[in-house]
Amino acid sequence: MPTDLDLCRLVAQSYTNATWFAGELSALYTVADDRPVFAIPGTKREIGEWLRDFAAWPTWDATLGICHSGFCTGAWELYRRAPMACADFSGAIIAGHSLGGALALLLGGILVARRTPPAAVVTFGAPRCGSWKLRRLLSPIAVRSYRNGDDPVPDVPWLPGVYLRPRQQIEIGAPADDPLADHHIGAYESALATLEETPLWTPSRLVSSSAR
Repeated sequence: MPTDLDLCRLVAQSYTNATWFAGELSALYTVADDRPVFAIPGTKREIGEWLRDFAAWPTWDATLGICHSGFCTGAWELYRRAPMACADFSGAIIAGHSLGGALALLLGGILVARRTPPAAVVTFGAPRCGSWKLRRLLSPIAVRSYRNGDDPVPDVPWLPGVYLRPRQQIEIGAPADDPLADHHIGAYESALATLEETPLWTPSRLVSSSAR
């Protein structure tokens, strides 16, 4: 089973080595320690991705419930354009950074609803993307959502009682002088590398007290 540091590194690779495309969105499909992994990068330079990020109004989806409109549309695009060779997600790990983290969570919800649940969803600096129904859909599977330092992205969009985190965040890393620097995928990789050098470290020891 790949470690979360391994997954973070695969997500970093997905920015330049994507194998799966859905419009301006992309992802990397690979196998790590005999486990299928779908790694989804965050926002790059495509204008469509920036427009998707800012399409933050709530929408109702019959499968996922109330969701961030732009992220919901993107998750369905990735699902529908999954390569035939990797169409069976059962037992896979879905990981993502920033926008990719939101897409990973929503894609995980779609897969649970379609009875092909992934083994785990692991996110790095993911914004809020869904509500109560997504939280219920993801409850049977392992979800680990990391926040590094003072990364501001996991705190948006802010609509109290509407956008909720499926799980409590795992707080890692020391805050940088610039909070935006904490959001970089390289900063997550460095923080996780430091933690994996800590004896007896497990993600559950760093879970924060709030899931909202």
